[in-house]
Amino acid sequence: MTRHELKTWPQYFAAVRSGKKRFEIRRNDREFKVGDVLVLREFDPDQDVYTGQVEERQITFLLSEEDYGVIHGFVAIGFGDVVHHPEAPENHPLTAAELAEWHETAAANAALRGEEARRVSQSYTGTGMSVAADRHGAVAALAETDAAFHAAAARIVRKG
Repeated sequence: MTRHELKTWPQYFAAVRSGKKRFEIRRNDREFKVGDVLVLREFDPDQDVYTGQVEERQITFLLSEEDYGVIHGFVAIGFGDVVHHPEAPENHPLTAAELAEWHETAAANAALRGEEARRVSQSYTGTGMSVAADRHGAVAALAETDAAFHAAAARIVRKG
């Protein structure tokens, strides 16, 4: 999970804080991924300063330029509240079984990302949108590699 710090103008920051705005349209200049956290920092352009106000939201959906007319080079980011995971007490170290389970979950999630990206890539094949097909194909390949890594790590941990 990556944390992306983003400058946010006051009127948009207020709409996020109130819950009215649950999306961002941003230049796709980062590796935004579902599950990443947006750290929205209120910025006053008139004063050219950050106000110190911060909101965090977790990415729940991404829509890129290949999908439904988003402008090339931009991404629509859907977000919700950050899901906080309970922290293990310091005197309770992570067990091998818990670590293996985490890797198995990560492998399953990566496999699903790969399947979806592969499906989208194939939908662009033969439509004259080879750039979109290639881009989604590359995302699928990376997700498949990630799934294989986590599956292998889970097996190693379980053999312990």
